[in-house]
Amino acid sequence: MSNRIEYRGFIQSYDAPVNKLTTLVKIKPVLSVDTTLRIKSVELTALWDTGATISCIKPSVKDMLKLTLVRSSSSVNIAGIGGIVKADVTLLSIFLVYNLEIEYCPLYVVDFPGSADIIIGMDIIGMGDLAVCNADGKTTFSFAIPPFPDKIDLAAKADAFNKQIR
Repeated sequence: MSNRIEYRGFIQSYDAPVNKLTTLVKIKPVLSVDTTLRIKSVELTALWDTGATISCIKPSVKDMLKLTLVRSSSSVNIAGIGGIVKADVTLLSIFLVYNLEIEYCPLYVVDFPGSADIIIGMDIIGMGDLAVCNADGKTTFSFAIPPFPDKIDLAAKADAFNKQIR
């Protein structure tokens, strides 16, 4: 048996600069009262939000998948742009891409603005490395789990590039 770490990741590219990072994800209910839904995955639009400490789904997703809550005492108060709201938690498996699944992921049920169905917050982003690039007037972002042992250092890259052109 090997102790080799297996990394999983993806890249998302846009044809122009964007002010929102979104991807399509698939989710599979863990706590659905409809057992037939537990074997199906549903595709949703996810907003990657580094300003969100936790990941959330909209109440419409909870209703569509007939999700049950972990327990009523697990509710938390979430402070956001719209003020403080009470949010309950459920569990889902999230497929960020076909080979990158986060099993039994807690997601808080809260209504948030915008067209995305799910917010990927720092609880998930912090499991790996995220990089955003804006080369050639196009936005690209990539994500990999687990984090790599070496850090992405754009300041060092800028310094090295500047030394080359002097």
